[in-house]
Amino acid sequence: MQVCAIFMLEVARPGLRDPEYGLRAERLHQRLAENPGRPAAVVLGSSRVTFGVRPQAWEDECTTRTRPLLFNMGRVGGGPLFELLTLRRLYADGVKPDVVLIEYWPPFLCEEGPFDEMTRVDASRLYLADRPLLRKYHPDTAALEEAMWTSRCNPLFAYRQRWLAALAPSWVPRAKRNEPGCRGMDAWGWVPGLENEPTQRTARLAHFYPIYRDHFAQFDISPKADRALRESITLARSQGAKVMLVHMPESSEFRQWYSERVEASVREHRERLCDELSVPFVDARSWLGDECFADGFHLTPAGAAAFTQRLGEKCERCP
Repeated sequence: MQVCAIFMLEVARPGLRDPEYGLRAERLHQRLAENPGRPAAVVLGSSRVTFGVRPQAWEDECTTRTRPLLFNMGRVGGGPLFELLTLRRLYADGVKPDVVLIEYWPPFLCEEGPFDEMTRVDASRLYLADRPLLRKYHPDTAALEEAMWTSRCNPLFAYRQRWLAALAPSWVPRAKRNEPGCRGMDAWGWVPGLENEPTQRTARLAHFYPIYRDHFAQFDISPKADRALRESITLARSQGAKVMLVHMPESSEFRQWYSERVEASVREHRERLCDELSVPFVDARSWLGDECFADGFHLTPAGAAAFTQRLGEKCERCP
C-alpha cells in the first residue's frame, strides 16, 4: 500500500500532494486547452484572492474570445513566498501566462509571529523542485527537508486525514472534510466565500481587530518578503509576462485599522518597488462597499463577482 501511494504521488497524480495547488493547476490546463489563443492571466495571492477573484463573472461579461482568460491561483495564507512558490511551479508545469497579477497585501509584508510564512510551510505538501527556493528563505532547511522525506516515505501516515476525509467523510469532523482552499472550488480556481450576515460579520470583525491591532503596532517591512516579491516580478518578466500588483478590496472598518505610520511605511515601500521595477499598481481597497465583505477583508460571492469584472478590465489594459 505504501509503494502504491508513493507511485501515485510521485508519478500518477503528483498534484494530490498539495491539492490547493494541484487541483488549480489541473483546471488551469483544462481552461487553456478549451481557449486556445486567448491571453492567459493568473492571479496569485492569499485567501483574499482565493475567495475574492471569481473569473466566471468575467467570462460571463466577455463578448469576444480575444479578452484575457483570468484564472485564480490563490492560496489560503499565501503571502510573497507562496506567491513565488506557486509561480515557479506553474512554469515548471509548462504554464506561461501572458499576465501575472500579484496580490500586494501589507499585513503579509511584515513577517512577525503568525504572519511569518515560514511557520505555514507544510513539509508534506512540498515538491522536490521546491527545495532550492526554500533553501534561500527557510531558517531551518535541514529540519524541513528531513520532514519532507519522512512524509514522502510514509505517505499513508502523512496524508491519513486528507485521504480519510475523501474515502470516509463521515469519520472526519465536517470542518476538516475539505481543505478551505479547495472547498467548493469551481472550474476557474475560485472558492466561494462566506456571505455577509450582519451578526456574524460583527463577530468576525471583533475577532480580527486585536490580531491586526497588535500586528500593526510592530509593523515593519520584512526584507525577506520584499525579496520574494521582487523575485516573483523578475521571474515573470523573464518569462515574457506582463506583471501588475493588486491591493485587494478592504472594508471601511479594516482600512481604519492602519495607523498613519503603517500607511506611510507601506506607501513608501510600494512606490519604491513600483518605481524601481516599473510595475503598475492597482489600488482596489475602496472599490466595494462594506456589504460586499463577510468580515474586514474577505469578499462575499457577490462581492467577488463585482470585483473580478473590474479587475478583468484592468488586466486587459495592463501595459
